[in-house]
Amino acid sequence: MIHKISGNNFRVFGSFYDQSMSAEPNSIVSRHQMVHTKSVDQLFLFPREIHIELTQGVASILVGTSTHLEELKTFPIHHYVKLNPNTYFNLIVHSDEIVYNLIAPNIQPTIAKLSVPYLYQPFFSPFNVLEIFDCYVTQVTHYHFHSTVHDYYELFYVIDGTLTVNLGGTNYLLAPQELMICGPHQPYPRQLISEDACRYLTVLFDMGNAEQMYFLGQIFCCTEVLQSALEKLMVQGSCNSYYTQTLMLCYLQEIIIHLIQLNDSKLHLHHAPSTQQTFQNDLLQQILSYMNKKVAEPMTVEEICHKFFVSRSSLQTLFRAHLHTSPKNYLINIKLQKSKELIQENRHTISEIAYLLGFSSIHYFSRLFKKYFNISPSEYAKQVCEMKKSETFIPTQTEYYNAKSE
Repeated sequence: MIHKISGNNFRVFGSFYDQSMSAEPNSIVSRHQMVHTKSVDQLFLFPREIHIELTQGVASILVGTSTHLEELKTFPIHHYVKLNPNTYFNLIVHSDEIVYNLIAPNIQPTIAKLSVPYLYQPFFSPFNVLEIFDCYVTQVTHYHFHSTVHDYYELFYVIDGTLTVNLGGTNYLLAPQELMICGPHQPYPRQLISEDACRYLTVLFDMGNAEQMYFLGQIFCCTEVLQSALEKLMVQGSCNSYYTQTLMLCYLQEIIIHLIQLNDSKLHLHHAPSTQQTFQNDLLQQILSYMNKKVAEPMTVEEICHKFFVSRSSLQTLFRAHLHTSPKNYLINIKLQKSKELIQENRHTISEIAYLLGFSSIHYFSRLFKKYFNISPSEYAKQVCEMKKSETFIPTQTEYYNAKSE
């Protein structure tokens, strides 16, 4: 969701205007800011109303009534901005540089350090349809076809009749307006079987590295929105205009997004059927395996959502239902457990361990470590060192007799 300054949710922070303000010269501070990072580690606060007039570049304003990260919001700046008194703010630079005028009272602002830097998360697609190799509608009767082995994705959509798709010995029966997508890594050989008259759409396409799409091999009953996108894809497949190929890529991308949304909705079912419960369990195990494998690398909840094509709310529901915790808390917990192992190995400093595990600062890491284990990392390292020194040496039987004979 993109928050808009012109929307109601900005009113708690301020308002916008279009005409530049005339102000006393001593109340204007002109700022020229170069971009270095998309993260913000501090916020400013004035006790009185201020105005921000962006004159060059593209930026968003980060605002909040407190410094709690979960309460901060970003708004793209297309107008001049007036902020209410006692509003925390900073600017996030998107272009190479920005220039803006800060019209504020001639007093120093309060500077508040964030416990964890705020990292701007841009919108981007977690997958892209790179190529449509083939797209055609087939009408068959008493049909039995063996597919070749290849590295493309295959979409099957039944328009009329029924079609059996056999994947590695397992049959999947598709009825009218039902669809399934097979991945390049799914079982071979593939067979298409139709005992009666059947008309179906086949699309061969490439999505690159999208191996974690959990709707592969599942049968979907298409909604009206999905059917509409499929019809547009079929129409363009029979056209020969300049824009045909681009439109086909767009429609197929839209189809896959709708399938992800349908699949994502299964995670919100509290009393899911056994097949969907199995899907939830399998997905959770894959996510946990990925998190544990990448625990010694910087990782965010947003990254996990994009990796597994699930929304943040669905991921929260999945973790709450099965683990009774949030994804963020689980991630912090396994990182802190890993930090204890790294401290015991005594190959890295505390600062290096905090960096290796993706914590924003040594202070944030130390605070979390003490909160979870009731001891600071340095105290724990000292404790481990003393325990190793105090370990009693127990000689082997041979060493004991050799020492005795001497």
